[in-house]
Amino acid sequence: MSSTKLPIDPLWPRAGAWSTPGESTDLTIVGVPTSKTSISATNAHETPAAIREALRKYSTHIVAAGSPGHRGSETEIVLHEALNIADAGDVADPDTEDGEIAAAKFITELAAKSELVVALGGDNACTVPAALGVAEAHGGLASAGLITLDAHHDLRDGRSNGSPVRRLIEMGLNPRHIVQIGIADFANSQAYRQRAKDLGITVIHRDELHDRPLAEITAEALAIAGGGGGAIHVDLDVDVCDRSVAPGCPASVPGGLQAHELRRIARLLAADHRVRGLDIAEVDATADSDDARTVRLSALLVLEAAAGLALRA
Repeated sequence: MSSTKLPIDPLWPRAGAWSTPGESTDLTIVGVPTSKTSISATNAHETPAAIREALRKYSTHIVAAGSPGHRGSETEIVLHEALNIADAGDVADPDTEDGEIAAAKFITELAAKSELVVALGGDNACTVPAALGVAEAHGGLASAGLITLDAHHDLRDGRSNGSPVRRLIEMGLNPRHIVQIGIADFANSQAYRQRAKDLGITVIHRDELHDRPLAEITAEALAIAGGGGGAIHVDLDVDVCDRSVAPGCPASVPGGLQAHELRRIARLLAADHRVRGLDIAEVDATADSDDARTVRLSALLVLEAAAGLALRA
């Protein structure tokens, strides 16, 4: 991503100038730069830094729409005024077993004093320490829930970016509190589809998003993932998006979600008080298009998560 100097305007404050974590923080960002166990070649470890740079291209001002037909009922929010947002930097060596354990412990500490932790991946292996850390801060994996926005089931054998959901289940996450949204045709095998069925995972196929309102789908997902009474972690695997809007995702395919759909879902999920963690995964900043559209979308997902948090009742 180019580092073109951005104009300075005191009336147009930029996102990204966050503090360091304190005793109590509304939203804490942490980088989890996983990439070494990826099934396909990736430099996803470069992405947390690229997302942070891209955040500077955006403001922190939002206008949340009110009731349909009631113009003027919207809510204006300036995120850096409404929320205490901090950046805890990157964890070290999250691809190693010891590094993953240390990362999960660090995220547990962050989650204990934050309303929401946003982990910047990294490939999808980042979901293991991110979800585990959040769960351990709020009652443990047995009561936790997981919602994935992903074209893939991530139930593969072994240790890779294709196995985080299976690994979390083996660590103690109840699969009946897992919802997978956006699972795509031609991106999975029958064996892993059957594994999801056998485990009792709720799968909302990509086609359902053509016909059902996003608010209805997210409400269903939250009800299922929250069934254990613990914290919910959300995995935003950006390869759930159409390849035209996510060329920086090695496994994105034509026919996925549009950028506005993933952004809306991110805000809707983050607006629920049970969601205590969220990760943004599978973006390789070095493989992005010249206009950095995938990284820019990832930065906007950080801001949508913050917007959802600011809108919590």
